[in-house]
Parts: sequence; C-alpha cells; structure tokens
Amino acid sequence: MYEQLIPCDHCGGRPTVGRSQRLVSFLPDPTYDYTQWGRLAGPPLIGDTLPRPPEAPKTEHLVCIYCADCGMQTPWEAVAPNERAAMDRVGELWNRRLNRPEAEITDLQRLVEREVGVPDIPAVLDLLSRTKGNWDEMGPVFAMLARRLIDATIVTFDGWPIEPVLQDAARYRKLVQLVKWIQIEGQRYAEFPRIYSPSENGELLFEDCLAVAIDSLPDRDRW
Repeated sequence: MYEQLIPCDHCGGRPTVGRSQRLVSFLPDPTYDYTQWGRLAGPPLIGDTLPRPPEAPKTEHLVCIYCADCGMQTPWEAVAPNERAAMDRVGELWNRRLNRPEAEITDLQRLVEREVGVPDIPAVLDLLSRTKGNWDEMGPVFAMLARRLIDATIVTFDGWPIEPVLQDAARYRKLVQLVKWIQIEGQRYAEFPRIYSPSENGELLFEDCLAVAIDSLPDRDRW
C-alpha cells in the first residue's frame, strides 16, 4: 500500500511505516524499572522494537504511518492478530488527512526567484491545489510559472518515456519479492523463480514475451 499513501499534509514528505510497543497492562509492575527502556509512563516511541527481557511486563507490538521529515503521525494500531489489517487501517487514516496548509504568495515568490523546470511541476501543482483565495494577486504568478514550465517541457521533451520504465521497475520488484536464498557448496546464491511462458507467446519479441510472463505472476506484497 506504499504507492497509495499520499504525501505528508504538512511538509510534503514521504510517509513510511513506524513500529513500536507498549505495555499490555495499564498497571505497571512497581518492582520493575521501566526507565532503562524509556517506558516511564510515556507514549510509544517510533523504533522502540528492542525485545524485553523475560522478567519484564508483557508488551504488544504497534504500527503507525509517520513522516520522517516533520513527525506527522497517525494513532498507533496494535499489530495482533493481523499485521496487514492493522497497516491497512493506519494507511486509510493517513490518507484521510487532506487539510493541507493554504498556499501563500511568498511560496510562489520563492519559485519565481529560481529557475523552475520539469522537476518542479509537482511543487507548482501542490501550491495550486492549496490556493483558496487571493486569485487577483496569485493568478498572474501561476500563469507565469505555467509558461516557464511549458517552455522547459518543450526543451526537454526529447527523452525516454517514463511509462515503460515504471512498468519494468514494477516487474523487477515483483521478481525480487519471489527470490529465494540457496546454499550451494557453502556459497550463498540468489535463485529467481521459474516463470511459465505459454507456447502461444513464442511469436512475440523476447522482451514482450518476458513481460507477459512476469505480469502473469501473483501481485507482489504492497507492504
């Protein structure tokens, strides 16, 4: 589900999965020192996955979605009994946070002062989506940025199309998920799975035949 998570509402950073743990009992054992684990009645900490010793009170594993850039985070969800279901729930919570801050004229001015190009198109679209008023002042600036982006796109149009690259990358990631480690004469090797290719695909080009065979594999685990 990583591909379905929207960027951070606050800073536009990339969301990721956070893990932690917390006490199952709300009445901690007074004979046990929690301070050595950073568990002195505080909230769960991202990255707190160190196993507790056997004599420590029992904890439950947690999962959340957070932004590593600004710290925006969803509430914690217990992993048990289904980790995938818990991750799906926090993913849905993250995507419901659509209240991004309104764009200001200073944000546009910072873009105007530099040479904008094709990589800046997402930033301009993000500012456009967060503009709620003051179109008399910001509209001409957006028009100027749009013209500069169009000119930059025309200059750099002669390039490799992105769609085949993304499709091949998805096929590669699907294959990597199915790789197994094997030991041969004490050496470690990566073994790729055997992929069935129907005989009716024999007339296709080698690359197309390979792509059809990989696409027929089960979809990879999105988490």
